[in-house]
Amino acid sequence: MKRKLLKIGLIITSILILVLLLLPGFVKRYAINNSKELIGRQIQINKLKYNYFTSTVKIYDFKMLEENEQDGFIAFDTLIVNLEPLQLFKDKIEIEQFYLKGLDVNAIKKDSVFNFDDLIEFHKAKEDSIDKDVEEENLFKFSISNIELKKSDFHFNNQDIEHITNIENLNFIVPFIGWDQEEKSNADVKFNFPQGGYFESKLNINPIDGAYDATITISDLHLDPFYKYVAEYAKINSFNGVVNSKISIVGNTNKAVKSIVSGNVEVNNFEMVDKNDKAFLSAKEINATMKKLDFFNSSYVFDSFIVNDSYTFFQLDSITNNFLQIFKIDNQEKPPEDQISKVKDSVKPATTNKNKLYYAINHLEVNRGILDYTDNLTGKPFNYHLSEIEINSDSIFSDSKWVNIYADMLLNNRGTLNAKAGFDPKNTMNINLDISIEKFLLSDINIYTNHYTGHTILEGDMFYYSNSIIANGDIVSENQLLVKNVSLNNSKSGLYNLPLKFALFLLKDKNGDVNLNIPVRGDMNDPTVNVGKIIWSSFKNLIVKAVTSPGRLLAGLVDGNPKDLEQIQFNYLDTIPSVKNISQLDKLLELEQKKEGLKIEMLYYVDEQLQKEAIAKAEVGKMYFDATKKDYLKDDKGFDAFVLSKTTTDSLNTKPYLLLVNPALLDSIARKNSKLLRANIENYLITVQDSTQIKIKISDLKAPENKGALPTLKVNFSMLEDEGIETIND
Repeated sequence: MKRKLLKIGLIITSILILVLLLLPGFVKRYAINNSKELIGRQIQINKLKYNYFTSTVKIYDFKMLEENEQDGFIAFDTLIVNLEPLQLFKDKIEIEQFYLKGLDVNAIKKDSVFNFDDLIEFHKAKEDSIDKDVEEENLFKFSISNIELKKSDFHFNNQDIEHITNIENLNFIVPFIGWDQEEKSNADVKFNFPQGGYFESKLNINPIDGAYDATITISDLHLDPFYKYVAEYAKINSFNGVVNSKISIVGNTNKAVKSIVSGNVEVNNFEMVDKNDKAFLSAKEINATMKKLDFFNSSYVFDSFIVNDSYTFFQLDSITNNFLQIFKIDNQEKPPEDQISKVKDSVKPATTNKNKLYYAINHLEVNRGILDYTDNLTGKPFNYHLSEIEINSDSIFSDSKWVNIYADMLLNNRGTLNAKAGFDPKNTMNINLDISIEKFLLSDINIYTNHYTGHTILEGDMFYYSNSIIANGDIVSENQLLVKNVSLNNSKSGLYNLPLKFALFLLKDKNGDVNLNIPVRGDMNDPTVNVGKIIWSSFKNLIVKAVTSPGRLLAGLVDGNPKDLEQIQFNYLDTIPSVKNISQLDKLLELEQKKEGLKIEMLYYVDEQLQKEAIAKAEVGKMYFDATKKDYLKDDKGFDAFVLSKTTTDSLNTKPYLLLVNPALLDSIARKNSKLLRANIENYLITVQDSTQIKIKISDLKAPENKGALPTLKVNFSMLEDEGIETIND
């Protein structure tokens, strides 16, 4: 009997062992054959093992296929799950080990469709079929220990831009997760980048209250794999750089949007290249230290923001610039005006400033920056090189009363610019701007001077000092311009053809320097106000005034009256200059000596008819003296009676003197007097200064300036080297 029972026991045990041995294979085949009904996709499994003594499940060479059942979607080498099945009787799932090695995931996106959308729909339908009213006491409790993901790869194929992003050798470790744990769970993730470097994160979560803190480290992340993503928004040929960062995030999973971010981000060898293979934006190093970023409260505090060895290429044309073109801003369509009005009407004013933007940068630096500027505004390329750019500021706060930013740079490898810009962060229409430019090489801007003024600057240095104050949009700007050793050539082809060469010649002081004060006033709130046009208009008016009233500028060199330098006036009977005339001539001679290169010409005007009348009266006055021994100038009544007695007319309105003198004699005396006056003046000039170049010319007798004129020498100033006087063309 005992032997029979033993035999039966052995048979049952053998059958049981056989079943246990065959069960994993049966489960594997069942899972493979029914995988589409179970999980929504066809799967493949090479081996499935179960250790009944340790309750350990092992799966080897797993693969989940794509929806087409040909391409691979998910695969892994090894999955080990160590269970505690007895805990199921306590309504608890306990896993002592979850180990996954060699996971390989291929995600694909085309348009808005992903290659796992069908799985989402499948499992969503499953969830919808589950009774949602399951009571909490019937839910399983859980605890999972030793969670490890090792040597995993993820591939994301964005077919919209024909680019594959790879995450390689991802490693993930979580020591413990439990439904009733009181201490934070630790989760560590690390994976390598294809071009070297790695991503590493450490996450601690309190499962009870949801509090968490995380540290994310990125080492040597190359930016070129992200080129095609950036190229969707920018017309570029390359996008390069290496990112290193260490970021801390503190928050609560229940209110994740209120998380606080801090840390450091550094980008090395950053460079963007446009479609012409021209680098337009680069920096050897960009370093940002984030003190506290609170996105929920719109508060952004940076401890420092530093840019070293930056390069910018800026190209301007009449309607746009290269940055607007590259980032596709210049061709964006504007919404219709009625749509804009509707949007404005729908926007209600905020009733609270809870999320009012706050920003702060404790320290800002730009070191050794370079800016290459070019434009084609005149029809010819203008290139200018700014280097050694240094910008710095401390304590830029959005709630500050005032913020100052300082800048220094080198202009075309020669001149220097120093600037201080101050502004009110709460009202950007309140600005103070101080600029100092020294040793600016004027020939650098020949393209502009040729185009606008018709002059080429051969040499000269400019020193410019400006103080501008903008208060609520009203600008008051004082600009002082000092030009040293300037020389120009007149090309006579400018848009405005300003007499710039002669104007600068007149404006030069005794040291050869040109000092100009150009005030600027305007209302920046007025959209029709253009500061550039105001400055240009002020400069043009100054040049025009200098040329049209040169005596006003030259009088200061000889302490004279400007009017005395503009014309010398005589009486009709004068043949020699008066004492006043001599004084005026002396001033002109002195001016000629002090203003080297000044050309002085005097143009002689006289109304010949009035001159003849004066000569005729003087000749009749001689007759009156011979007859009465009286001076006709002192005896008007007697002289008038004498004239009437010699003529048949009863009126003096017909100029009876002309009737008493031979017209030929009058012509002769008039020509003789004018010639003698000019000769005496020329002799005086040569006697005083034998090297004088002052010339006297006779005007056209038909010139309107002769009408009603006393004998007058009108003084014209120009430059000895010029063939003609520059004209003004507005």
